[in-house]
Amino acid sequence: MSATEASLANEATVRRIFDAFARKQGFALRDLFAPDAVWKVPGTGVMAGVHRGRAEIFRFLGRLPKETDGTYTSTLVDVLASDERAAAFYRASGARLGRRLDLEQVLLFRLEGGLVVEVLALPADPAVFEEFWSA
Repeated sequence: MSATEASLANEATVRRIFDAFARKQGFALRDLFAPDAVWKVPGTGVMAGVHRGRAEIFRFLGRLPKETDGTYTSTLVDVLASDERAAAFYRASGARLGRRLDLEQVLLFRLEGGLVVEVLALPADPAVFEEFWSA
């Protein structure tokens, strides 16, 4: 696969992840992540941490609507991709414990062989992110 083909495939993978999440089709994500993938979320809030492996990642993603009474949404704005990496720019919103979230964020993906092997979440405003997800 050429570098151009790989970057297009990586962009398509990221778009499929956001589409599946938006349609609440968690099982569609299974084949997009390596078995030993890692998803890192900074901070100390209830969603922060290093989530290792598909099972932990899917539990983490499943908690987003539970923690926000189903109000959490992530609206994809754009994807930039190369042959090994992708960046998803999106807007996260929701309500939790009387607090509102409406924040731009970036997910940095590392992909190998068409599978996500690592994700790092980067909120545009870490203080707002931290306050929203605090206990």
